[in-house]
Amino acid sequence: MRVVQLTAASGDDEFTCTLADWNFIRDLGLTFGWHPTGTTYLPQQGQRARHNPIKHDYQPGDSQDRKRVEAADSARWAAALEEAKRSPFISGMLRKHIQQREESRPDAEPSLHSQVQRFIEFARRGAFTIALSDTN
Repeated sequence: MRVVQLTAASGDDEFTCTLADWNFIRDLGLTFGWHPTGTTYLPQQGQRARHNPIKHDYQPGDSQDRKRVEAADSARWAAALEEAKRSPFISGMLRKHIQQREESRPDAEPSLHSQVQRFIEFARRGAFTIALSDTN
């Protein structure tokens, strides 16, 4: 199972989830009005940051290729997910994702709902980086 690790810009806050759940959270935000502005690669040690960085997608690379989601983008993503939570269709969307994961635990839907809520709280706190975890 591939795990995505998000780290707050401050370095003292983390959020982890499976790659499948990461893609679901991204798609859920897109469905409910999030317009992503793109990620940027963090400069490698010894490199200088670009003034006009090239924007990239939200697919995580390995720990050497961390991508940064800026604070304003993160806040808009959290707002779109809040909108999703108010939707009458959210339970069906959660159930569909759980079925695609082929998970049959009785607590799977509340667990996924809770994970979305934890991501919202994490994203509200500002910029963060994404990468696949080295512990795969």
